[in-house]
Amino acid sequence: MRIKSNAQSGVKIMLLKRSFNAVRIFLIFLVLVWAAGCAGHLSQGTPPEPIPLTILFFNDPHGHLMPFEIKSGDKKEEVGGIARMAAVIRDIRAENSRKNGRTLLLVAGDLLQGTPMSTVFRGEPDVECLNAMGVDAVTVGNHEFDFGLENFRKLQGKAAFPFLSANVVEKASGRPLCKAFRTIPLRDGLEVTVIGVTTEELLTTTLPAYVAALDVKEAVSSVRQVYDRVRSRGPVVLLSHSGYRMDREIAGALPDLAAVIGGHDHILLSPYPTVGRVPIFQAFEKGRILGRIDLRVDPVSRKADLVGHAYIPITDKIEPEPRVAAIVAGYQDQLGDRFKEVIGHADVFLDGERGHIRNRETTLGNFVADIMMSHTGAQMALINSGAIRASIRQGPITLEDVFKTVPFPNELMTMALTGAEIEQALLRSVSRTPADADGGFLQVSGITFDVRGRSVENVRVGKDRQPLQPKTVYKVVITDFLATGGDSYMVFKGKDHIQTGLPLRELLVDTIRRLGVIRASEEGRIRRLE
Repeated sequence: MRIKSNAQSGVKIMLLKRSFNAVRIFLIFLVLVWAAGCAGHLSQGTPPEPIPLTILFFNDPHGHLMPFEIKSGDKKEEVGGIARMAAVIRDIRAENSRKNGRTLLLVAGDLLQGTPMSTVFRGEPDVECLNAMGVDAVTVGNHEFDFGLENFRKLQGKAAFPFLSANVVEKASGRPLCKAFRTIPLRDGLEVTVIGVTTEELLTTTLPAYVAALDVKEAVSSVRQVYDRVRSRGPVVLLSHSGYRMDREIAGALPDLAAVIGGHDHILLSPYPTVGRVPIFQAFEKGRILGRIDLRVDPVSRKADLVGHAYIPITDKIEPEPRVAAIVAGYQDQLGDRFKEVIGHADVFLDGERGHIRNRETTLGNFVADIMMSHTGAQMALINSGAIRASIRQGPITLEDVFKTVPFPNELMTMALTGAEIEQALLRSVSRTPADADGGFLQVSGITFDVRGRSVENVRVGKDRQPLQPKTVYKVVITDFLATGGDSYMVFKGKDHIQTGLPLRELLVDTIRRLGVIRASEEGRIRRLE
């Protein structure tokens, strides 16, 4: 009996061991099946989560760090202000950070020139504010050279961000003036690249002496060369100061761009247009609008899809960001009250609005051209409308108003031109369409003419409006900018001229002080027939 009991126990133990091994084998089998399933699932390429990327942007601030007043009908409102914009940017960054999203801040050129603060301090406060805001890149605009090439290099040295341009080079060496692009890491070897490009008109829209050491290469091929080098790293954004027409051309040539963020035209592209799959944006001017685009970057395809966009008005309802506000206040304290001085009174609205003065005769254009003619004894005055940058509101006129209106230190020049040469200048003036808002469009005094398409008719001279005679020589006053061929006025370049020593801005100030009350009207000097 004892022996039998031991045998039975051995059998039971053996059966238990076999059962345990079977269970173990079964569990191992399940694990292997699960692992194989996972491996198969992974081998099918389950995509990792897309990366959210927000790009904030603005363009053509032109020194407008302080808020300013605009008039819409009978209503006045205060808009802009870089410290207010900084507050919006701060809040968006914080929100994105909480969601593990990335935020970039880009500026599409023309930081400088347009206010006393920017003019007196030659762009230093502008760069200091952008540093404090954490700007990631700025493309080179034509007005970056308004105080000369050396001043631009000085600003480069102060900037915590790169100035970008793929097509501006040093003429003597052919070396790039600055970086063509910046790459910004997103995740695990994936990067977003920002390529900069500058208007091909740089050499004619800037005082030639200031850019004599530079050359500008063709925009599309310059951007393409950079794009081909960086496209494998991740999505590519073009940061352009070339104008909408060129932006469309580049977008057509590079259909896989994630977006084009543009400037130079001072327009609001809303709703945004597309060329193929490429969306194109531009956020008006003077810091009045902050643009925003939201992208989702696929880590596998390395492409970005646009999932949202907005244009955010900068209004007086926004509380300024303290650090940037302190920078602006510090420079404003240095200026003191000298630009707040009231020097006269405008009895009418002196119209210098970009969309008007670059297309037709305006009250402000007439006022400025008349001053040029009266102080030089010329028979006629011609001034490019791009030299006049703001309107003067009806009411008190301050020194600051004049500096905003005529921010450039233009000097008056006189020269003798034949009627045929004057007609050639007028044909250049009307060579583009009103939609181009061409800064080369002339405001005039002492001459009248009709515009039909891109030709001029019925050109008349003097108070008695005698027909312009092709071979007769006339004394004409222009600015030093035009005298050196600015805005492609080759008819003036190289001509004998007399430097009057008369700075246009100071003449305006003196005239307003002397007259006290300013009146001007449109007189039919330029008539568009169609």
